Amino acid sequence: MNTEDWLLLLVAAGLALGWTFFNARHRRDPNYRERIHRSVQRFSDFTRRKLLRLLAPESFVDRWNHATVIAGCCCIILTPVLIAGALFGVWTWWKAPLLAIAGTLAGAWTGEAAFNRGLPRDDR
Repeated sequence: MNTEDWLLLLVAAGLALGWTFFNARHRRDPNYRERIHRSVQRFSDFTRRKLLRLLAPESFVDRWNHATVIAGCCCIILTPVLIAGALFGVWTWWKAPLLAIAGTLAGAWTGEAAFNRGLPRDDR
């Protein structure tokens, strides 16, 4: 791996890590938690439970899924960089997405494990 590869990997990981950090800060805010619960009230019970599990995960599996969603969003944000890098010959067409996916998954999973541990449980 050359310098450009490491740079893309670190940018992707940093983006996902930052996203999970700010997400953890929001989740600790009681006003944010209350706003989430009010916003999902208009949905059916099944949809409400699924949305709450995604927006305010408490179990390990829910946090793992939430981190994967964050990684996917970060990959979407990085898509213009990947396309430009492939067009200008910085990365091959298959290497850029793989580096972005690996970096965002590593950053998001690390962030969920580091920042979102010990959040207060919500027993609604």
